Amino acid sequence: MSWLIGVLICSALGVIAFIVWRKWIAPWRQVEQVITQIGHGKRPRTFLMEGSVPAQRIGFQLEKIVNELEQLQKQISKRESGMQTIFSAMQDALLVVDSNRQVILTNQTFRKLFDAPEISLATPLWEVVRDPTLDRLLTDAFRGDGPVRCELALDDSQIELHAVATKNEAGEITGALVLFHDITELKRIDQVRRDFVANVSHELRTPLSILRGYIETLLDSPKTSSEELTRILRVMERHSNRLELLVEDLLTLAQLESGNPDLQLGNVDLPSFFRDMIRDWEKKFTSKQLNIVVDVPSELSPICVDRTRLQEALYNLLDNAVKYSRERGEIRLSARQCDGETELIVSDQGIGIAKEDLPRIFERFYRADKARSPDKVRGTGLGLAIVKHIAQLHGGRVEAESELGKGTTIRVLLPMNYVIR
Repeated sequence: MSWLIGVLICSALGVIAFIVWRKWIAPWRQVEQVITQIGHGKRPRTFLMEGSVPAQRIGFQLEKIVNELEQLQKQISKRESGMQTIFSAMQDALLVVDSNRQVILTNQTFRKLFDAPEISLATPLWEVVRDPTLDRLLTDAFRGDGPVRCELALDDSQIELHAVATKNEAGEITGALVLFHDITELKRIDQVRRDFVANVSHELRTPLSILRGYIETLLDSPKTSSEELTRILRVMERHSNRLELLVEDLLTLAQLESGNPDLQLGNVDLPSFFRDMIRDWEKKFTSKQLNIVVDVPSELSPICVDRTRLQEALYNLLDNAVKYSRERGEIRLSARQCDGETELIVSDQGIGIAKEDLPRIFERFYRADKARSPDKVRGTGLGLAIVKHIAQLHGGRVEAESELGKGTTIRVLLPMNYVIR
């Protein structure tokens, strides 16, 4: 009988243990497994807890927390995606570092600027940019006195750097944000402007000084002989004409560079256009006994251009060809159409242009080898710049080739179906 009582007691204890395990121990192990999965960034297959009501409530709360975390993660990802889109679209390079000068954030422009496709988080800045200029800029920024700036020379580029310290809610400096703005083109334009002002001043100074000198001579010597007076007046006339040409070319160039060039477009028949030009320049060709060769096929299609502007461009090219041609030399005028373009060509057998000067001959006031250009053939220095702008206004371009002692060829290439915008 006693053994039966023992069996019953053991059975009762087993049932009680099973119930305790089922309702209290097993659910908490399941809760532990769910929490472990959440900690590893995984979403549990189920949050339904078997057993006691408290365990079930914990499962319900865990599911709620995970759902909220997922929503928060989506919002963060969306914001990060938006920020990355903004950073990628930025023209300026962006760099954010912490107070230890370790990289926190960069954009694609920065990585391209410093040839660093991959930059890991917390990379020391000196491993990416080894330039003392940036180091000094960050030192100034960490003082917290406000935004600081400087310039950085990088290969053939000029970069303007703007830096500002970043702070936490307590006002403590946590790092710095740096923007890199490429000012190479601005520097170039500023240099062109300064060169232009200097060149205009130089070009005006010489004839004005000569005119003033002769005027003073006439005032101081009212009884100047008629022969000397004639000579002085001829010199004054020559330099006043030079001033007039310079002013006219400057006004033309200013109008061509303006936003409203006012082109008067119309169809131009090239064979008749070239015949008219040759007739206008016949006297100048004869003065140097130049042989003129015209190669303009009669079957060429008319082109849509501003006739006056095109005439002005070719007049400038002919003027140069005549100036720099030798006596009894040859000037060739030709035109052809191919691949939707009309090519107008002016060639001479003159003194030519050095290879190193050729890329710059369309700049304002640039003269190739001034030592080989005596005063008697000097122009305003604006003719080829005017030609370039006229071609560009018609949607075209200019090209040049030359060899010292053998001559120069200038090509004006214009689209055959130009439509003004």
